[in-house]
Amino acid sequence: MKRLALAAVLVLAAASGARADGGVLAATAASTLGARAASGFVNVPYAGLGVFASRWDSQDYGTLTGYGVRLGWNVIEHLGLEARASYYESKDDEIETTVLPLEAALVLRLPFHRRFVPYVGGGAGYYFKDAEYEDDTDTWESSEEVAGYFGMAGLNFYLGAFSLFAEAKYNLVGTDDDLEWRGDDVEAKNSLDGFSFSAGFKLGF
Repeated sequence: MKRLALAAVLVLAAASGARADGGVLAATAASTLGARAASGFVNVPYAGLGVFASRWDSQDYGTLTGYGVRLGWNVIEHLGLEARASYYESKDDEIETTVLPLEAALVLRLPFHRRFVPYVGGGAGYYFKDAEYEDDTDTWESSEEVAGYFGMAGLNFYLGAFSLFAEAKYNLVGTDDDLEWRGDDVEAKNSLDGFSFSAGFKLGF
């Protein structure tokens, strides 16, 4: 009887220890899964297709307004690559201007919050510009393709698969125009340098 009682005690002790170890393992697994889920939530993907409206306050061509599309890809960790195409136009002091920028940028996300994610970046672009000046007697025309650079900072607000964003960008796009007036070439310097401000939404994938 004593031997049976001792065996029963040993069995119960072993079962209790197994349950305790199982509880520890379950708690550890739950903690790990929770940490991974939280990390994945904060480390939001950058890939996606977006559209935006924009205002560009240029140095010599007044205020241009327009719209565009942006396509992003994940590179590594919080770094993303983005391609943009947009269209701007303005009519300021009797000068009609259109600009078609094609741009590429590297973007670094700063995931301090699961929904509000600021970002900074910079890139380069190729800009197709047409300008026309006309008054009662004179008509001037300009068309050129130039390279440019920019730095930017913005904020993403994530709503599941969708996100809203707002962005400020400083553009450096100096130009040397060859204006044509009644068949004669006239050299002039005009600049598209200045801040632009954009807002829109993006669908992630």
